[in-house]
Amino acid sequence: MKRSRDPLALSPHWHVDLRLEAELPEDTIIGTRFIVNAVFGGVALGALLFVGWLGLITASLSREIHDWEKRISENRAEVADLDRLQREYSVEAAKIDQAHALVRPQFFAAEFLSNLGRSRPDQMTIDQIDWNDTGIVVRGSLKERSDRATLLLGGYVEQLRRDPKISPLCREIVVTDLDRGSTGDTLRFEINLRLKPGGP
Repeated sequence: MKRSRDPLALSPHWHVDLRLEAELPEDTIIGTRFIVNAVFGGVALGALLFVGWLGLITASLSREIHDWEKRISENRAEVADLDRLQREYSVEAAKIDQAHALVRPQFFAAEFLSNLGRSRPDQMTIDQIDWNDTGIVVRGSLKERSDRATLLLGGYVEQLRRDPKISPLCREIVVTDLDRGSTGDTLRFEINLRLKPGGP
């Protein structure tokens, strides 16, 4: 019978395997080290481009700031002149406003006379209008019988109180004097229009 072969026995073609497989280069087409290096290289390149872009923006902004500061310094004298002129104009405008407040009438005489005459009865005659700081006194006469004259005068005063152009100016409109006179056919009257303080 044939002797079985000893598995531990050496064959005639043997050698010791001295390879260090951990140190051998990879034999894949694209190695892991290359992929890792490519990824990190791309990230580094992107960061470098971003920093360069930020540097460009910063340089551009600093150039613009420098240009504007140069313009401001060149125009500083003109701006100071404009500020001075504006202050002078403000002072002069205040003087004009003050003068206007002193001489400005509370209302125009022609307009006031027109408003008085608009609702005046035909029998009424206005003889005199006195104007002072507190009010206006209208004096006149009515050629009517006593009861009819009193009625007409009361209606006229009531119309003045409701008049949209006269009543806003006055705090009170009252008849302050009535005089029948010696003949008795003419009623003399006095209407006091007391102005509102600080009126228009």
